[in-house]
Amino acid sequence: MKLSVEQKQVQSQVASQQMQQALFLLSKNAWELNEYVREQAVENPVLEVKEPEWQERDLASGAVPYYGEAYEKAATETLAQSLLGQLDLKGLGREELRAAREIIGALDSRGYFMERLADVAGLCKVSTAQAKRALAAVQSLDPAGVGARSLSECLCLQLYRMGEKEEAPYRIARDYLGELARENYAGIAAALGISTAKSRAYGALLRSLRPGVSNTAPEEAAQYVFPEILVEKDGDTLRVLLDERKIIRPYVSDTYERDGLDSEAKAYLRERRAMAKRIVQSVDLWKSMLRRVAEKIVLAQQGFFLAGEALRPLRMADVADGLGVHPSTVSRAVAGKYLMSGAGVFPLKSFFSRSIPEGEKSVSGDYIKRSIREVLAHEPALTDSAVTERLRSRGTKIARRTVAKYRREMGIASSYRRNK
Repeated sequence: MKLSVEQKQVQSQVASQQMQQALFLLSKNAWELNEYVREQAVENPVLEVKEPEWQERDLASGAVPYYGEAYEKAATETLAQSLLGQLDLKGLGREELRAAREIIGALDSRGYFMERLADVAGLCKVSTAQAKRALAAVQSLDPAGVGARSLSECLCLQLYRMGEKEEAPYRIARDYLGELARENYAGIAAALGISTAKSRAYGALLRSLRPGVSNTAPEEAAQYVFPEILVEKDGDTLRVLLDERKIIRPYVSDTYERDGLDSEAKAYLRERRAMAKRIVQSVDLWKSMLRRVAEKIVLAQQGFFLAGEALRPLRMADVADGLGVHPSTVSRAVAGKYLMSGAGVFPLKSFFSRSIPEGEKSVSGDYIKRSIREVLAHEPALTDSAVTERLRSRGTKIARRTVAKYRREMGIASSYRRNK
């Protein structure tokens, strides 16, 4: 009886270790998975790896690795999207959050805010003090200098973010940029009561800062990713493939034999072999779960892949229910993973869309965005209220605040600014 109890405890412990290992790896994308397995193989003498096909070919030829078949270009996150994502972590009240979003939508190509705060306050129906706090929140976001109302303020925001304590560089940025442009260091020094050497040093500091924040997405800033999932279209049929050419293949080596080894060496190899087996099994589970999750996503969103339709409402809990797993497992499986299809390269997370009531049925946020974009393409000057009425006349019954929310997320300015 005692032996039976001990055996069950050991099995429970092993299962727990295997589960922890699998969940740990599941949250990694293909690149991170490969790097982790390589690191483990260096430390574990019985764990061997077979490199991904594209990398193995380059290594064998001695050529410089070409990543064109491994990496793909994904859509670059805009400045507005980055700022809105950061804004959610600032803990602003509802009114100040609304004003901050309007300010972000009004930033010019340099990332400057050149509108009047009074206009924002009136547009968002908030007080001037709330509008000021909203602007301060935007100016606290990354990159430093965003939301500035002038070159001087942009430089001062960057100095503050750097932790600069001396008052002199702030004074130069506010009052003596003209003198700095003329390199009149002696004049600046005399005005501020500092040495010419310090004047030059502060001038060099200010010249090293950015004059603005780019609010465009240049080609060279494109993000390159490592798509794990491929979706192929064959008529009305979709094939979902895990691109195993990019994934490392670990296996347990039988090079080390136990004959002739002392007990300590045997115990060490036994432990290492168990660890190696867990990694091999965890990689297999990683591939299996990612493929199954991707298949469920593509099945639910097949209208998007086959006909370019709007995404359907889809929750991680829906996919989890279909697979018989916990929603957190689905969350780990899609984290940092990308899908490539004829329509482009997309984060797997992007195919989940919240359900929005529309009369007797529900639609996704993507459907609402497409509808708003279509309405404004024909009548660009419409207000949010007017867009809401247009959508309601088409049978899409949503609130004005929902229209305003998705308009901002798409980076479309308010009717006041579009008309201006």
